[in-house]
Amino acid sequence: MDKANEQYVQKKSLRWSMVRRLLFGWFFPLLMLTLIMIILITGNLYRQVEHTLTASMDKTADIMQIQLKDCETASKNASYMGEIYNLYLTYLNDGKRGNFKKFAERFLGQQYSYNDNCITALLVLPGAEELLCYALNSRNGGSYPDIMFFQSQAKEPILDVARTLDTGTTLVCVDGRLYMVRNLVTPKFTPYAVLSLELDEESLMQSFSGIWGYTGVSLYWNDDLVNTTDSEASRTLPENIKKRLEAKDTSYENRQGSTSYIYRRINIYDGTITLCVSLDNRVIHAEIMTIQYLFLLMLVFMIPLVVQMIRFFHNKVTIPLRDLITGADSVREGNLGIQIENREDNREFYQVKDTFNHMSLQLKNQFDKIYLEEIALRDAKIMALQSQINPHFLNNTLEIINWEARLNGNYKVSGMIEALSTMLGATMNRKEQQFHSIAEEMAYADAYLYIIAQRFGAKFQCTKHIDERLLTLQVPRLIIQPIVENAVEHGMDISTKGCLEIRLYEREDGYLCIEVEDNGRLTSKEKEKIDKLLSKDAKLSGEKRVSLGIRNVDQRLKMIYGDDCGLFITGNEQENTVSTILLKMDVPTEQ
Repeated sequence: MDKANEQYVQKKSLRWSMVRRLLFGWFFPLLMLTLIMIILITGNLYRQVEHTLTASMDKTADIMQIQLKDCETASKNASYMGEIYNLYLTYLNDGKRGNFKKFAERFLGQQYSYNDNCITALLVLPGAEELLCYALNSRNGGSYPDIMFFQSQAKEPILDVARTLDTGTTLVCVDGRLYMVRNLVTPKFTPYAVLSLELDEESLMQSFSGIWGYTGVSLYWNDDLVNTTDSEASRTLPENIKKRLEAKDTSYENRQGSTSYIYRRINIYDGTITLCVSLDNRVIHAEIMTIQYLFLLMLVFMIPLVVQMIRFFHNKVTIPLRDLITGADSVREGNLGIQIENREDNREFYQVKDTFNHMSLQLKNQFDKIYLEEIALRDAKIMALQSQINPHFLNNTLEIINWEARLNGNYKVSGMIEALSTMLGATMNRKEQQFHSIAEEMAYADAYLYIIAQRFGAKFQCTKHIDERLLTLQVPRLIIQPIVENAVEHGMDISTKGCLEIRLYEREDGYLCIEVEDNGRLTSKEKEKIDKLLSKDAKLSGEKRVSLGIRNVDQRLKMIYGDDCGLFITGNEQENTVSTILLKMDVPTEQ
């Protein structure tokens, strides 16, 4: 078998032999020429795309810087116009917070409520932080929750930054919100208030939507994400991008897949703004893809014959052969009678598949026939073995019953008659059952033991240790009584004192064990005789009925459960003889 498999592996596939000739003789040379042309042309186009995107990104970043400068100029108005400072002086004199808040918010509303780049304007007096003045730009979505956010989360970080800010301007990012912060100072340049403008990041990033292939933009302040329209943006700027932007302010990252990226770094307000624009490769590479498709289309048009030949060979030869090989492997694995679908439109493979299906059915029918004959033969053999139990013992029993009936009353006679009736029922097997419960099997043995006890009286003693949970298990008929009879007739010396013990239990390895132990000593000569009697090649001529009975039990168990089960007769440490019936817990399914 191994040699046949080795020869099969060494054989070449017809399909692949033809495919190799087509590929190496025609397709690969043509493919290499096409690839060289595509690489040369697309390389030039990629460089043009990078130059265009870089220039567009630089111009858009300049627009954003202008917007930030406009916000910075607007923030300076609060200092230069002097109105907030006058209100502050009045507040210091009269201590009326209400008036200060009213007129300060009016000023903030006039200056910032219509600024396109602001969402809110907030004024805080150091030392009186609970006095918060603000103005909302409703056109940019400014609302009271923005004020609550500033009060609860942004105010303290902004005030910390303002303490070291002096007269400059800076940006502060708090939980994805970007604030432009500056101190309002007295004529002596002493800070007396902190002005915070919450910037509208969407307005600042709006101009980036005009970049070719734009799909989203992300804004980072000092490498931390502030705002994004790209769902895949990282929370912090990747390290490799930081290194690339250290060399030059604008960097284009052409990635495989659907998205590429272009980055722009702006150094401003003692910090760094980094902009990341995600680009749709299908848009920016449309021209490149068009050229690639044209070359591929040319290639396809040049090799229609190859495609048609491969397709024809696959459909008309490869698939039918694969179906036949699959069916043959299935038959080899034992799935007899398998039928493969036969829809071939050519005469040759149609006939081959039809012949295979016919042979598979014939093989299954022959196998089923042989299998049924073997089952029937085995059942007949089992029945024949069961029928060999000689009823000679029943004649002796009838004589004892008659003798007891003459000497004693009717009770003992009645008991022996009932025992005899039980044994007669077991041997006749009117229902023709091969299996019954252990409880029924023990009833037959008990009937025999009752008769023996009545026959020998005090000279015979029997004890039983039965696991009652096992009494419902199904076992073959007449396997215990012949073993008990063998122990009584051949094992013990009942003329002096005969002791018999029956044990029923489940072993740790899951086997059902029935042990019959008698106080007879098993000599080596007797052991050798028993081993010969239970062997397959035993010569049975001249053997007694009881000997045939234990052999029949052993053969029946081995045929039903396998060679690991059966009857085993040994001696133990107490020099008693132990007959062990070993069988499986479950009845074989084919029974």
